[in-house]
Amino acid sequence: MQTLQTPAIRGVRTQEPGTPMDGRISVYNIDFLRHRARWIRDDLDPRVAREGGDALHADEILKLDEFLRRLRNSNNSIDDIRVSRIHLAILSIAGHGTRWPIRLIDRCDELRAVWEVKYGPLKKLGILLYEQGGRLYDICTPEDASKEILVAKWLKTPEGTKLSPVRSLRHGDLGFKPGDWWINPLFAFREGIINHSEAKGGTISDSIGAYAVVLAGSQEKSCSNANSFVYRPSNNDKGRYRLASGAPESRQPVRILRSHNLQSFLAPKAGLRYDGLHKVSGWSIKRDAKTKAMVYDIHFVRLPDQQPMEEVLCRPWTEEIEDYKEYKRLRFLVRDKKAEAVRSVAGALSTLAGSADGACDVDDVHTEASSSGDLTGDSLAAFEVTRARDRRPRRVSSFDTRRKNSDDDCVRSDSMFD
Repeated sequence: MQTLQTPAIRGVRTQEPGTPMDGRISVYNIDFLRHRARWIRDDLDPRVAREGGDALHADEILKLDEFLRRLRNSNNSIDDIRVSRIHLAILSIAGHGTRWPIRLIDRCDELRAVWEVKYGPLKKLGILLYEQGGRLYDICTPEDASKEILVAKWLKTPEGTKLSPVRSLRHGDLGFKPGDWWINPLFAFREGIINHSEAKGGTISDSIGAYAVVLAGSQEKSCSNANSFVYRPSNNDKGRYRLASGAPESRQPVRILRSHNLQSFLAPKAGLRYDGLHKVSGWSIKRDAKTKAMVYDIHFVRLPDQQPMEEVLCRPWTEEIEDYKEYKRLRFLVRDKKAEAVRSVAGALSTLAGSADGACDVDDVHTEASSSGDLTGDSLAAFEVTRARDRRPRRVSSFDTRRKNSDDDCVRSDSMFD
């Protein structure tokens, strides 16, 4: 899981364990600050927004006031603030139209003024994602544009053994906890809970049994409550035979993961979430009246010893949604930069087209663009594909089609990261 090395937080209220010891925990402790930020943003603030300041208990107000006072008297670095995102929690209390108690608003306004004198506007501090302390630090970069590039990089790390498909082809939770979350299936694949990274979902299985199901799209056909549902696998999902098998090996609990693109009230707001172990309680097979194909409906029931779904549904946290949005934003920026690099080559071709014979050699453009820095990294690789199609001299009039194909390649390479 691409989470920071912090203690797991269970329950609706995301406060740190050991509440009686709160006063002894240093405000310079990053985990403590991060937990406090989650407590404010994911528990207290939604209640205040719905019900006003009266929704807070007296002990919660006193505890938060004491924390803000200690934070005001400390000298936290900008790195501590950005990693913990406590500044975003402060802004949620001190924001316009807030319904928080005046006493707490005043505390946050005072703290905000002190920090902004030191570090500038808090809204411009941003969040860490690829930098040290961020969720994806030392895992990938925005320029890692394909699954092949990332897998090759990960295989060279000590954690490369998790990429073995055999790891996920085992029964049980494999050490994962309900509520564990990833930005997309590719990072869940990296951790070893599933053996593929396709966003379309499906069953993780082999010739012996089924081990996990990634729910996406319209695959969840019926859901009477949070602990039972009906799964309809696609017609090309061979794992459906294992789920509907009467063999003892096929009656083992299955890991259920839900994608944000799942058409269900239980889908996470972003990314991919592990929802715990489920067992097959029954199935039905019928012929679709329109397509004439055989349709499998697999009935699942959640194991009673799993963490309650009321707690699991709290994920992703606010900070995880922010990471998801930042990841997508940076991906789009990189994609647009690559497309712009390809368009710059088109401009170079247009310039060369003014030669006496009206034709140009793509190899000449490649040399000029590479030396000028217009094409680098993946953009250079994309152009190499275009160049390999035809090494003969060609006229500029035929380049528009090749440029469009290169732009489309940039878009397609981003789809696996949804």
